Amino acid sequence: MPLIAQTWFDRLLGLSGASWSDPRASLGWRWPLPLWAWVLIILAAALAGWWSYRRMLGPSPARVALAALRSLTLLAVAALLVGPMLVIAREQVEPDWLIMLVDRSASMGVRDMKGDTPNAPTLSRADALDAALRQNAVIFTPGSTAKDRRVLWLGFDTGTYELDSPAAGTLTDGGATTRPAAPQGQATMIRTAIDQALQRAAGHPIAGIVMMTDGRGPQATDGDFVRHLRQQAVNVFTVPLGAPGAAVDLAIAEVEAPERAFVRDAVPVTVWLDHTPADASIDPAKVRVRLIDTATKQVLDERPATDANLREPVRLSAESAVAGPATWRVEVEMQGASAATPRELVMENNHRDQAIELIDRPLGVLYVEGYPRWEYRYLKNMLVREESIRASMMLISADRAFAQEGQLPIARLPMTAEELKPYDVIIIGDVPPGYFTIEQMALFRDHVALRGAGLMWIGGSHDTPASYDGTPLAPLLPMRVPASVARLDPTLGQPVIKPTRVAEALGVLRLRTGRPGGDRSESLWPTELNPLVWVQDLGELKRSAEVLATAVTGTRASPAVVRLRYGAGQSLYVGTDDTWRWRYGRGELYYEQFWIQLVRLLGRSRLENNDQRAAFTVSTRRADVDQPVVVELRLNDELLARRNLTQVSVSVARADAPPGAATADRLELLPVAEAGGAPGAPTSANAMFRALWKPGQAGKITLRVAEPALADIDLSQSLEVIRPDDELRRPTPDHARLQTLAHDTGGAVVPLDHLADLATLVPNRAVRIPDDIRQPLWNSYLALITVVVLLTLEWIGRKLIRLV
Repeated sequence: MPLIAQTWFDRLLGLSGASWSDPRASLGWRWPLPLWAWVLIILAAALAGWWSYRRMLGPSPARVALAALRSLTLLAVAALLVGPMLVIAREQVEPDWLIMLVDRSASMGVRDMKGDTPNAPTLSRADALDAALRQNAVIFTPGSTAKDRRVLWLGFDTGTYELDSPAAGTLTDGGATTRPAAPQGQATMIRTAIDQALQRAAGHPIAGIVMMTDGRGPQATDGDFVRHLRQQAVNVFTVPLGAPGAAVDLAIAEVEAPERAFVRDAVPVTVWLDHTPADASIDPAKVRVRLIDTATKQVLDERPATDANLREPVRLSAESAVAGPATWRVEVEMQGASAATPRELVMENNHRDQAIELIDRPLGVLYVEGYPRWEYRYLKNMLVREESIRASMMLISADRAFAQEGQLPIARLPMTAEELKPYDVIIIGDVPPGYFTIEQMALFRDHVALRGAGLMWIGGSHDTPASYDGTPLAPLLPMRVPASVARLDPTLGQPVIKPTRVAEALGVLRLRTGRPGGDRSESLWPTELNPLVWVQDLGELKRSAEVLATAVTGTRASPAVVRLRYGAGQSLYVGTDDTWRWRYGRGELYYEQFWIQLVRLLGRSRLENNDQRAAFTVSTRRADVDQPVVVELRLNDELLARRNLTQVSVSVARADAPPGAATADRLELLPVAEAGGAPGAPTSANAMFRALWKPGQAGKITLRVAEPALADIDLSQSLEVIRPDDELRRPTPDHARLQTLAHDTGGAVVPLDHLADLATLVPNRAVRIPDDIRQPLWNSYLALITVVVLLTLEWIGRKLIRLV
């Protein structure tokens, strides 16, 4: 139709913004009638036309023509009454949303994904995912997976945040906040991520959720959660990352070591290991644990694991001749790993730093003996000869003219706490308790309980320990009934001393042979030690007593060296005075190691408790979020205690916080009674403060005493707070969960190298909404002209046959 004619025709139809010639145009009705209704209307119109002219005069052809005109007029009126309209078909499309959830937690840094070639080094999960997305970037361009679709990229760990599309390069944060390039999220919260993604797409049709993750997370994704997704018709398509069961991950779970020790002291370091998967088979001989001085890079000690399940701790021991603060690093390594085929999932959890302060001062020892027995003679000479010890001897059987020996000779025993203060360790041999006054015994007891000193007993055949039953020093004896202690039955044979695992944990009774070229890790108890003749039968021990060595006679093992904690210090009971026999043919080799290690063990607690004006401690150096931690402050200086503080304020801040940053938290330490003091023991008012603190956030935390009254001393402690759901605790993937989630929600599991399958797997759920253009025709010029023409023709026809 010519354009001019088309325009005039549209005007006759009364059309505006539409045209009859539009290929989408069709005839519609305002009140559409079914076909049978139109048949009835046509029959009625035809019948009405016939009825009107059946008995009229005139030629039959003329009357038939007039009847037809009458019927057409009735049909035209009926059609106009139904409401004819011009309908141009048109629709609006609401695109569906395809949500891409990309795991950005710390476990994505685990290197367990194979490279493109057999000899290529392994990739981290994040790197393997980035490479796969770049290779398949075309399917993530607009309109690739579906014509009408919006693709939303979200990264997630503990929450979700927007990412740029990989079509533009690697995954980067597309939000307003700045996030690190490497995945560092603390946990994989799959359920939270899906819930937050659905909130972002609320009110829109969802084609599906594509979840690219290793599947390991603390939240459950079954039961009510799956039913909720089904109700919303949300299909989850999972892309598993990581190699399940392909490698074993070793981790250092905990390190226990003293905070302070003497120079050249054998410092025990106990290491607990962890591994995943828990049921993995591990050759303990291939697991090596090292202790390294970070300043000199020197390996101080190295030992293998002790069992295949790694349940037993590894005991290390180290000595250093350099005084001052030091940092020792504990490392664990599985031998046989390579760059192409690593044997571990995460290397970041394979080392732990341990701070220690090495003190270079002589150890003060007070040795009181009843008579010059053989053990006294050799032990006294060893104490005098040892450069790291400054000893005072008191032999009570000597006459007044006898010059007492030692680097610090004394004429009488200390009578006051100030006189006793220089001594870290007190050794009591076979001394009658009547030689001490009640006040002196109470002074010794409080020196151990309140000031962290050590007390060593050397059993004897006369008075120790039987005569001390019921005295103020009886609580420091490890046996329940000291009066019942007697000599071990000699008919059982000559006893042989054997150390226990408690001694190994404490780093004592490790008698090295001293052979040239010997292994540094060698610490076995020598088998060539002479058996002893006289050993005591200690009987039943107190519940808190710890046996460091036993006297073995045949199949029977009796406690021979026993340790007992008491307040801030400890006591040690040696149930024999026959160790001098070990010198036969070997000199001081074993004898000196045995006694010096025990003396230094007792002196170590004094270092940790009383070598400072105040001691600020926390109950653990590694805690979970919301795990209770005991924070304690002990004022060792009497001048500090006299300040009578009612509370002590402690600030809590992240260790990596910039200088001057606001304190994250604050807690108040309240005064408590001295722990471990005997009844009636004198204590300083408000000398001990304590509080229970629950860390609320993960990270390295520094606690610092912020009390203005203690501003003249700098007291702080650091600890590491970890989340119970820490990613690197269990870095192995959980592909079974991802498969179950995809199956239960009607989705599918898509391997990383088949990402292109998403184009056909994800359904098209775009919503098409009709939006037709409708313009009425019943009020148009053409409708009026049609009715008028029909009526006019009928009138002319009637005029011609003279019916009007």
